[in-house]
Amino acid sequence: MKQRLLAAASVVALTGAPLAHAQILDVFATQSSVSLTPAAPLLKGVSCRALPDSRALDLDDVVLQAVCANPQSRGAWAQARTQSAALGIADAAFLPTLNATAGAERNMLSTTYDYSALGAGSMNTSSNYGVLNLSWVLFDSGKRGAARRQAGALLAAANATQDHTLQTVFFNAVQAFYSLRDAQASLDAAQRTEVIARESLEEASAKHAAGAGTLADELQARTSHRRALLERVYAEGDVRAATGVLAVALGLEANSALRIAFTEHDADAPQDINDRIDELIAEAKRREPTLIAAQAKLDAARANVDAARAQGRPTLALVGSLTQNNPSYQQQPRSIPITQSRGTTIGVQLTIPLFEGFASRYRIEQAQAQADAQEAALRDAQLQVSLDVWKSYHGVRTDAANLANSRDLLDDAQRALDIARGRYREGVGTFTELLNTQTALADAQKQRVLAASKWRTARLKLAASLGKLGL
Repeated sequence: MKQRLLAAASVVALTGAPLAHAQILDVFATQSSVSLTPAAPLLKGVSCRALPDSRALDLDDVVLQAVCANPQSRGAWAQARTQSAALGIADAAFLPTLNATAGAERNMLSTTYDYSALGAGSMNTSSNYGVLNLSWVLFDSGKRGAARRQAGALLAAANATQDHTLQTVFFNAVQAFYSLRDAQASLDAAQRTEVIARESLEEASAKHAAGAGTLADELQARTSHRRALLERVYAEGDVRAATGVLAVALGLEANSALRIAFTEHDADAPQDINDRIDELIAEAKRREPTLIAAQAKLDAARANVDAARAQGRPTLALVGSLTQNNPSYQQQPRSIPITQSRGTTIGVQLTIPLFEGFASRYRIEQAQAQADAQEAALRDAQLQVSLDVWKSYHGVRTDAANLANSRDLLDDAQRALDIARGRYREGVGTFTELLNTQTALADAQKQRVLAASKWRTARLKLAASLGKLGL
């Protein structure tokens, strides 16, 4: 129950996080480019909810909890919001800036004269002053525009990265769910193998006690039973480890108690996919989040080159100031005292960078090199996506065929064991024959679990390589 409450609290925390986010005055409407919640890009009308207490978790429960409560989802969302704020800062650069300065001063002045007729004197003054400064950049050779393009591209990259993170969280949660199922299926197979080994041991022991069997058969049966016992214990450990992996994928502590809905692996054989690998690769290049992020980062790097060039060009700004000073004198001077002064300044300021130690050239070269690196990274990502789609596509075809083959292998192994056990009971078969068929059945059960797991994982990888994972 404690784990359920923690899960509910995490979901509430994540779904309630946008409240503070929405209270910010968004003058430039940059927040509209970011999802309202960390999991919104994948939810598509589905709302986050706490894990059910009354039933075992199915795949939908696992995926929904993972995308809503996994901290990676929230971290990617925070990065997107960071870039959204950066875009707002870039937009703000096009508006004027207004600064106010106020203060109070007290001055003490003591003056000594050489002429005895004048004597010595001192004067204390205090003043209150205020200054209002206005600055508005009218022209900067495209520096602000380049900075805004860069911020917009980085925001697009952050949104694509958030999509990729959600896809990764989705993939890891489903894979952890299936891994736990596989571990449970392996445990079930190990338990069945242990039962068969124990029955064979009982038969061999009974035959040996009756004088119809040998001690060697009984010892072999006992060894087989011990091996089956070891495999069952290992399988139980794998189930516990897989449960911890799934809990962490859901944003819970590894020691959380989870119970998933278990179904047999004997599902219908999947239909083969069509031979359209070229279309799949082209589709992946259009929608795969890592490629979208890489392209956006390249656009940002190119905008940074323009900003670096503009930094060494002239800037024209409108400047103005309003100053007021109210002095007071504790000892009035002989001249007419000043009780108030006010000054106003307005003008146009042209700034021309003349020399900065050759840094401008190196700054442009640095930005261009970064753009070249991003272009290479984009090409590398394109090649990697095509490879992932290619491998996943043929993995699905191969594992789909082996899924049917593993079913046939399991059926044949079961029939062979039934025949061998009947022959051994009738006394016409040897225990070695029985032991071999028993071992073959255990191996066939493992192969069946492995084939089903590989088939599901291959389908999941193909969907992930196409950027199609979603609720």
